[in-house]
Amino acid sequence: MTGTAAGAALGALDETRVSAVGVRPAGEVTGAVGERRYLHAGPPLGGADIVGPLRGALIGALMLEGEADSPEEAARILDGGGLALASCHDNGGVGAMAGVVTPSIPVVVMETDQGSRAFSPLNEGLGKALRFGSYDPATLDRLRWMGAVAGPMLDAALEAVDGLDMVELWAEGLRRGDECHNRNVASSAAVLARLAPAIVAAAGRQDAVDVLSYIAANPHFFLAFSIAAAKAVSDVTHRSGDPGVVTAMSSNGRSLGIRVSGAGDRWFLTDSPAGEPKLFEGYEPADASPVLGDSFIAETVGLGAFALSASPAIVSFVGGDPLTASDTVEELRGICRGTSSRFLIPSEGFRGTPIGIDVHKVAATGIAPLANAGLAHREPGRGQVGACLLRLPLQPFAEAAAFLAG
Repeated sequence: MTGTAAGAALGALDETRVSAVGVRPAGEVTGAVGERRYLHAGPPLGGADIVGPLRGALIGALMLEGEADSPEEAARILDGGGLALASCHDNGGVGAMAGVVTPSIPVVVMETDQGSRAFSPLNEGLGKALRFGSYDPATLDRLRWMGAVAGPMLDAALEAVDGLDMVELWAEGLRRGDECHNRNVASSAAVLARLAPAIVAAAGRQDAVDVLSYIAANPHFFLAFSIAAAKAVSDVTHRSGDPGVVTAMSSNGRSLGIRVSGAGDRWFLTDSPAGEPKLFEGYEPADASPVLGDSFIAETVGLGAFALSASPAIVSFVGGDPLTASDTVEELRGICRGTSSRFLIPSEGFRGTPIGIDVHKVAATGIAPLANAGLAHREPGRGQVGACLLRLPLQPFAEAAAFLAG
């Protein structure tokens, strides 16, 4: 990796190796969770109100952990201040959408060759899910099964194959039409193919069938792997000593924040935007909550919207125009420090994706980063309503640039 401070951030993004090494209960991975101590996506909440999807996820989390016997009891605990909450990002993790992490939730664990570790909750699958604020019995039963069966089997399989090289999986995903944020179809299939023999060898017949079926039916299975790995790489970048590169972008539904190398643990904040939603049938724009989640971490390493032209199919999900996707990526090159040597876009002659979002370039050009985002219903327990291609607000990037300029 680049040895001097100048260029070290770009070197971290382009050279850090990262591997998936396990799937374990969060309580075994981080001391930040415990009895009525949970993590959430986005910047720290402070005194802000909790948006509907996060409220629903926390109600479900309290029942999952046996802290409450009903949604009503869980709501009383939450409203009475009986739950301590902290940011995933501030504790070495990331979570999609609501991003709630409790002691029993299984998390994918990543390690880099530079000594950083990160984690993210194992993806639940499509339909109603805790990450979208659902807390119905089926959602909680699935999470219990994931903790008791799927998590341990995946952990054993990862150990049997000596981990998964995430850089190889990302690069192959781009070649197969994923952008490795909101489209993970090929990458999920690749993980299934690599782990299936070890899963079959490690489990009884029915458990193996159930776990393989769970992965095969979930085109977003790879998301947890992707964002946990991106967090691990971004944390190396954050510690590089090379200031001005964005190392986190996330939202809790009330505030959207970024973190930047050279600014320590400071968050630069603005209100969470609503985006321009592409909604599922039967929903209206007023149904969608402002964006929330940590999964924009994919964009900080050159994936997601920064690899949009590698994935024409994602446009049908988040919105946009597949014919102008290359122009979109070209615009984003203007706010980045360099080009990836590892994440190559076939339709652009295998040119690398832009990497190293520079807050000074964002401030100077007025070009805000783009990110792909899922959207949850603003009411607790209602689930996902759509997705969007989100132009992030300029304010936190401009404030970070001014802060670093001193």
